[in-house]
Formats: sequence, structure tokens, C-alpha cells
Amino acid sequence: MERPQVRATGKRPPIAADIVLLNARVYTMDDENPLAEAVAVGGGRIMVVGPEGSVSRWAGRRSEVVDCRGMTLLPGFHDAHCHLLATASALTGVDCRAPGVGSIIRLQQAIREEAGRREAGTWIRGFGYDERDLLEKRHPTRWDLDAAAPDHPVRIEHRSGHATVLNSRGLEVAGIHRDTVDPAGGVIERKEGGDPTGVLYEVSGWLRERLGGSGRGDNGEERKEGLSRLNRRLLECGITSVQDAGPDNDWPRWEAFSDLVESGRLNCRVTMMAGASRLGEFARRGMKWGYGNGRLRLGHAKVMLTMTTGDLQPGTPELTKMVSLAHSEGFPVAIHAVEQEAIHAACRAFSKAGVHRPSLLPSAALDRVEHCSEGPKETIRRVKAAGAMVVTQPGFIHWNGERYRENVDPGLLPDLYPVGRLATAGVPLAFSSDSPVVDLDPWAGIAGAVSHRTREGRLLPEREGASQRIPVLEAISRYTRGGATSEGTGKGKGMLKTGMAADMVLVDRDPWEAGPTELLGIKTVLTMVGGRVLFENWA
Repeated sequence: MERPQVRATGKRPPIAADIVLLNARVYTMDDENPLAEAVAVGGGRIMVVGPEGSVSRWAGRRSEVVDCRGMTLLPGFHDAHCHLLATASALTGVDCRAPGVGSIIRLQQAIREEAGRREAGTWIRGFGYDERDLLEKRHPTRWDLDAAAPDHPVRIEHRSGHATVLNSRGLEVAGIHRDTVDPAGGVIERKEGGDPTGVLYEVSGWLRERLGGSGRGDNGEERKEGLSRLNRRLLECGITSVQDAGPDNDWPRWEAFSDLVESGRLNCRVTMMAGASRLGEFARRGMKWGYGNGRLRLGHAKVMLTMTTGDLQPGTPELTKMVSLAHSEGFPVAIHAVEQEAIHAACRAFSKAGVHRPSLLPSAALDRVEHCSEGPKETIRRVKAAGAMVVTQPGFIHWNGERYRENVDPGLLPDLYPVGRLATAGVPLAFSSDSPVVDLDPWAGIAGAVSHRTREGRLLPEREGASQRIPVLEAISRYTRGGATSEGTGKGKGMLKTGMAADMVLVDRDPWEAGPTELLGIKTVLTMVGGRVLFENWA
């Protein structure tokens, strides 16, 4: 890919701008005007993008003029799949990730230390453990956690978000015992005799209903602190839009997000997916895909398609019915599909349910495969044929690549997070973090897409003639323009173009000139959302 060139413009300014950003290298992600030197902003939108000599004329006596000091200006990043409230909780919970926690003994120590800081009976919540990172190579159990905190209910979340461990006090509060029936699509692990071990799979929504607010593991002050840290982290990462992909998102969750956005505790733009089983709650209120405004909108219907029990849940007939029902309610669908079998099932459901889709949904409402972690050639062909978009996480290559090298079948390694193959096939593509599974930082995802290398610098195997790597500006486009496309707002944001939302990030170096390792060191200098500067770090 050749570097874009600056194009001149002769337009005269009809009114003065609120803010004029000069002396920048501007990568717009706009195919018609890919490179510029300055941007003028007014009324929360971009007024003009172009050469500095042309844009500077838009500065009036009351305009704020920002000297970008030759640094790089990009559209604000768009994290198209994350879990906001879980990330906020993780920012104040016990860190159970490796290498800091490399054994169950060390995990017990971390929980015990937290118990010493808390009043007996209050929840302790931990995040990020992975049994494959533990010396014992197994999940901790209720009895392991009991030994560390017998007087507190304890809940720890697996790195993937698909498993939870409760201690005995936690199981008691949740009302889980030997006679408790497994929830739909979930598993309560039991020892011989039927007693729960404390390990639970695919039960997050079910637990939320059983525990209510009591199971969050944080009090009011901790919740406020977690949200404050989350808001700052998003802005310091240059993230101006997010999509919350909670599979159980319901009307109360919508109200919670409304409060966070309206109160200013969450500054980025939020799209909340709706749990597929919750669509009736929104339909009764006249809400469907796209409902809301520029700050908070309702997104896709989210469906979890998993193989936790060994079989696909839900099966293809039920999945097809769910997709058809969502379409009839005015929602495109985002299906969680990691493995090849799940991706193929999602594509079958999209194809079978898609007969009446054009008459039910706007053209911008693309059905989505979330993750698409395994992507052999045949799988990509099926995704393309189904007309689906893929929202994936190349940052997993960076953060988890060494784990994949150790645990994934060598024959499948070249097909993991196949961004190159998806791009070559012309499948619409957006990037995301899936936070709190990994950190929010978009540059880790961009580096993973550009290099296909692990955090330790080792290249994951690739098939001859089928590189999974893509150029850096294309990777940035998938994290900006691609995100907007994935939620159906590509005509209003995702590029630095006249008339679009003034969401942008100024970074301290040109990613075009940075190697994969150097991409990880790029820092945010300024983040703007809707023409408001919400983060600055010029040091």
C-alpha cells in the first residue's frame, strides 16, 4: 500500500470554526481524501479537512487553534465488541492474571490479602484467571477459595468470560446446591455425588438474575471508582465509540447506560447490544436497532452460540428461528461464534433466515459473526456467502499468542484470527478488544493484525500464499471506519470527513513509520469526542 498524498482544496469558509487543528499528519480513512494537514471543527462536526493553508482560514477571533506539532491525527478508535461494566469491575477487582498469579497457591494468597481488607460477609471478586496458566493446570474450586476467604462470598471470572468460580459462601448466596438444575446453555460442574465444585460455565446472565446487585463484588464507591477508571482508560486509549456486547443486556441495563452517559461518567459514544432473549422488553417500548441518539443507541441482537456442553447450543433450527425473530423485530443479529463448527452454524442460520431480511431491515444493518477465531479457507467462503460481517480481535494474537502456540493444534495455528484472509476475501471487517478479556488498547490489536506476532515477538505460522497480515493503515481503518460500519453508523462517523462527527485522536508518532513493536508504544496526546477535547497529555 502506497502512502496517501495531501490534496489541495479551494473552499472558502462561510463561518469560523470552534477549533482548528493545524500542523498535523492527518490520516482520514476517507478513500477520496486519505491524507491531510489540518482539520476545522464546528458544532461538534468536522467542517473541513485539507491542507493547512486552506484550513487555517477557518480560524476566527474566537476559534481555538491547536498546534499538533507535526504529530498524527486519526479518527477516534471504535471498539466494536467489549463489555463495559465487567471492565469497570475488573479495574477494581483482584487481578488473577498470569504471570502475577501463576498457581492456585498464589491465587489463594491474592484472595486472602483482599479478604484482610474487607469486612466479613462482603463480596470479593477476581478477574482474569486461566487454568492453563496455573501450575496445577486446573480450575480452582470452591474449596480452594474457601481456604483463602471462608468468611466472604468469592467470585472469580475466567479470562475468557465463559467460566466463573464461586466459593461455598458464594454458592449459598446464589442458591446453588446439588439439586439446582443446570441453566439453559450453561453447566454447573459437579463432583461425584452431585455437589457443585464451584466451577460454572456460560452462566453470567443466569447468575446476574440470581444475585442481583449483591453479586457484583463491589460496593457503591468501588463501582464509581471502577467507572471513573474505565472512562479515563477509554479516553487515554483514544477510544471514542464502543459497543457493549453483553448477551443478557436488557431494559435495566439500558437505563444504567443512559444514566452513565447523561451524567457524563462515560464520555465515549455507546451502542448497547440487546440480548436476543430480551427483545420483547425493547419492542414493547417501541425500540429497535438504531434507537437512541449520537451518545447512546441500541445495537444488534446478541446471540451466544457455544460448544460448552460438547454440542452446539442452540442447535441450528433454534438458532435460525432466533435470527428470523430478531429480524422481524427490526434487529440485525450478532452471533458469538468462535470455533469453525459454530461459525458454519451461524452462517447457515443467516442464510436460512435471510430470505425476508431486505424487507425487514435497513441496508446498513449487517448481520455479524463475533470473534471468528478459527478461519480456514472454507470457513471464510461460508462467511462471505452468508453476507455477514466479522468483528474480531487480532489483539488476542499479541496477548495470547504464546498460549496458542502451546495449546492449539499446529494444523489450526495458521488459521487463527484470519484478518488477512478475511480482508482478501472482501468480508466486511471490524476490530475490537473483547475487554476485559484483554486490555482495551487498540494498538495491541493493530500490531497483531500488522505483524501476526505474539507479545514475545514470535510469528504465528502462516500458510504459503495466505498471509494473515495487513498494512497498518488498513488495520487502523478496521478499528475506526470498520467499527462504525459494524454498528450501521458509517455515514456519520469513523472518518475525518466534512460533515462527520468530530471524534478524533492525536497520537505522538506516525504509525506508517513505526514497526510492529513501536506501534505498541504509541501514546495518545489528545482525544476529542463530538468536538470536545476530553483528554490531553502533551508531556
